[in-house]
Amino acid sequence: MKNLNKTAFSLAVAGMSVFSGQMKAQFLGGRRLKNDEEGPKGQFMIYGSFDYSKTNSPSGSNSSTGTSNNAGIPLGVGYFINNNDVIGVNYAYAQNVTDHKTIYKQNEAGIWYSPSVTLGKYFALIGQVDAHYVWGQKLSDATASMDQFNGYRLRAYPLFAIFLGGGWALKFKFAELSMLQTKTKQEGWTKTYVAGISASTFGVGISKNIDFRKKTDTNDH
Repeated sequence: MKNLNKTAFSLAVAGMSVFSGQMKAQFLGGRRLKNDEEGPKGQFMIYGSFDYSKTNSPSGSNSSTGTSNNAGIPLGVGYFINNNDVIGVNYAYAQNVTDHKTIYKQNEAGIWYSPSVTLGKYFALIGQVDAHYVWGQKLSDATASMDQFNGYRLRAYPLFAIFLGGGWALKFKFAELSMLQTKTKQEGWTKTYVAGISASTFGVGISKNIDFRKKTDTNDH
């Protein structure tokens, strides 16, 4: 019950953070599109990013691969339920390798919700909330073998979008409020909390809106 209360509180805080950002955007001159205006209602959206980095030194090498650092930005598919809000499913992946040996793998999959406020024709402020199941493997310090872990992550974050035309958009994640809880058979729960703006919460992704219904000129949102 204690963990359930913490989870409910975290979800409430995450939701409040997202909608607070939407209110601030409205004060900056942003607005929500009406349903009778031209927009992306009824379209699908795909989005995500992919990162790879590698460092070689005299003492060895290490590399990381994934949708982003620490699976911070997922790959997702969503549906516009109106001209401003998207719901969907997404997946994130991260892997770290040292001296050609995998020391960490993490997978995440779940659902997401994203409201938005337009800032003129070419920009928008977007909020997103993710609820993910997490699983993977990590190298045990005690046994030097890979331990299985699983858990969940709750995350809310704002994004700034630049519409490029043709349904394409660049999206910049610049802050985060999240809670990650994982456990292994050998250990109890490991809890990681992130709140604020830093290099670790920054990310860049790209999205594409697709209309399967008919070929017409649509709003690039």
